[in-house]
Amino acid sequence: MHGISPVIDWNSNKAYQCPRCRHDTVADPSKWEVYTCCNCGTLFARFPRLQRFLRHAGITCEWCTKRHPVPVDGEPFGFLRHRHNGGGMYAEDQFEAWLYDTDEYPDHLDRVRYLNTRPKRADAMADIAHWRSFLDRDEDDLSPVLAVVADETFYKYGPDMTEEQEAGFLNGTLDVYCVGILRPYAPPHRRRGQFYAAEETFTRGLIAPAGLEGIYTQQAPEPLAAHAPQL
Repeated sequence: MHGISPVIDWNSNKAYQCPRCRHDTVADPSKWEVYTCCNCGTLFARFPRLQRFLRHAGITCEWCTKRHPVPVDGEPFGFLRHRHNGGGMYAEDQFEAWLYDTDEYPDHLDRVRYLNTRPKRADAMADIAHWRSFLDRDEDDLSPVLAVVADETFYKYGPDMTEEQEAGFLNGTLDVYCVGILRPYAPPHRRRGQFYAAEETFTRGLIAPAGLEGIYTQQAPEPLAAHAPQL
């Protein structure tokens, strides 16, 4: 119909998959909702002819909607979320930066505020650092902060890993991080005050207890302090 995006039928025996690209994109499918594939953007439903009357649930896959908290000095502040764009050889993972709502702003949907989408996890974290600066610091304060970022490029199950480390990755007690500095752009840069990830400062492949990812304004958490650059 004119003005309505086409909704196609799925294979009912694989309701969790997109019928076009076969990407796993529905965590808990219902016959009475329209879903959006997080990989190729296809809209699909069990009864596509009823699309006018069905709830459009959007992207619902667990991988894309999972929130990865980014606390500041251990206090809740924002979170990252994956976004998977494209298909085949052109597919890429991107990272959305979100801010938990504050009293300075009217209520937003689900009390969160979208900031930006970045190609790298550290870049998305830099956007969160900028808002922490904007809300809590003097505009002319150009002091850097430390970022502890989950290192998703590290192969956790290679031959150099011990059985104890592999067990820690599997049960969620260990994670792999990179640690580096987020710096603000200095005047007269047009983005003065906004943060960026200083890639040359990052140390990667650091194995430490899970739950350390975040922004630190003074010093890195103790398990990573020996590998963190000095502010």
